[in-house]
Amino acid sequence: MTGMTSRSVAALLTVIIVVAACGTSGAPSPPLVAPWTDAPAVAITPADASPTAVATPASPSPSATRQPTPKPKPVPAPVKPTGAKFVERVHVSDDEQVAEITQTVTWRAPRSKGVEIRVYGVTECIAEPAHPRPGAHGPCLVEHTAVPASVRRLLAKAPASDGVVSWTWTEGTGCDPSPFASAPDGPPYHAVVLAAYSASDHSIFAIAEPGVWWQPAPGDMPC
Repeated sequence: MTGMTSRSVAALLTVIIVVAACGTSGAPSPPLVAPWTDAPAVAITPADASPTAVATPASPSPSATRQPTPKPKPVPAPVKPTGAKFVERVHVSDDEQVAEITQTVTWRAPRSKGVEIRVYGVTECIAEPAHPRPGAHGPCLVEHTAVPASVRRLLAKAPASDGVVSWTWTEGTGCDPSPFASAPDGPPYHAVVLAAYSASDHSIFAIAEPGVWWQPAPGDMPC
């Protein structure tokens, strides 16, 4: 080689042999050292780790709206009694001095449990005209006539389911121009009505006996 001494050639061959030996020796390469940096260390989260769940305070569920307490449905008034009938029976003693009188009212409906039938005597002849002509007559009570408490006298009461109620008294015999007797322990009555009563209300009145008014003509005798 031009310009190179034998010593230079020997040195070059030595370098080549050493480099070749290092490339084929299989020894691991020294690890690369990262250059120093001032950046802060960063914590590495494993790939399969989920982020910590943050507990969100549950919003208070709105309390259920308070519903107003429904008012109880009003209990309807009992129905007006139907099929009402009045019967009077008189039993006179053997000496004809004393009479035992039994009056009875029957009805077909209502027959409901919890309903009571009350029977009243009407103490005024409401339907009698102010100036009837002589010899005229008519009922003391007609349908759709108001019967105020001031003219009602309680005679008897019974459960509606019975369908019948009676009351009895005794009195001396004598002249009685009325169409039916009236118990002596109270004002006389001229008609008989009944109504159905519940705990909260009552029906309108039904007429069991309308009674009768009569204007005597001249010469007529009441007994």
